[in-house]
Order: sequence, then C-alpha cells, then structure tokens
Amino acid sequence: MAESEEALQLKRRARRRLVGAIALVTFVVIILPLILDKEPGPAGPPLSVQIPNQDSGRFNSRAGPPAPASPPAQPAVSAEAGRAQVALNDQTWVVTLDAFSEAKNVKQLRAKLSAAGVKSYTEPVKTSKGELTRVRAGPFASKEAAEKARAQLDAMGLKPGAVASR
Repeated sequence: MAESEEALQLKRRARRRLVGAIALVTFVVIILPLILDKEPGPAGPPLSVQIPNQDSGRFNSRAGPPAPASPPAQPAVSAEAGRAQVALNDQTWVVTLDAFSEAKNVKQLRAKLSAAGVKSYTEPVKTSKGELTRVRAGPFASKEAAEKARAQLDAMGLKPGAVASR
C-alpha cells in the first residue's frame, strides 16, 4: 500500500507539472507576442501646426501690440526727419527686468534704477500662482537707447531681459 500511495503522489505531481508546462507554453505562444508586438497601433489623426506670419496681421505678441508698419524710407531723409518719423509712429522700446510678488522687492529695484538714472515703470501681471508686479526699464525713444540702457543694467549686476517694442 505504501508503494501505491507513493505512485499516486508521483502521478499527481506529474500532472501538476504537465498542467504548468502547458500553461507556460500557452503564455509564450499566445500572450507574449501580443505584449512584444513591434508595430505600434494607430496613434490617431496626424497633428498639424500652423504658425501665422508676423506680417499677416493675425499674429499677437505678448510683448505688446504690433508696431505699425513704417512707410518705405526715402533716400533724401535727414536724421532730424528720421527722429520726427519715430515720434509720429509713437513707437517706444522697453527692457524687461523682473516680476515680483512682494512690493518691497519692487521698491528696492526701482530705487536702484532711479539712483542709476534709468527710467522705469511697473505693471500688474496675473499668473496661475497669483498676481505679480512686472518691472520694466523705459520707455525709450529708440531701440539703440534701449540697448544702451540694457548694457548699463547688465553692468549694474542686474539680469535684464530682451529689448521689446511697446
């Protein structure tokens, strides 16, 4: 009887091993190729991006309203007439400095700019994190004057942003 019980246990173990082997082969043959499929499925419609031309009139810049188009330059225009044309266009230039959430930081920066003789102004900006106060140097009558002020600000140890038209 002891031999028959051992034989039954061996048969049970053999059946379990056979069922496990069949399950493993089924997994490798059917399920594994589905997981490791190299060809990706459809990703949906292709994405198209259209960037409008700045001259088309539909382009909106965050730096401010687009500058009005100036008439073609005339060959016999003097420097004085050129300055008058800039005044007529009412185009000014600014240098972006920083944006702060605390008024004391704004006052410190404006005091530093005032001591250096650089005009500045502030404007409120709403962000997802709350309201900030942006500090800008300017306005300047020409881009060259704004670039000169930007270099002066850089020499003062500040980190001025880009020169933009306003």
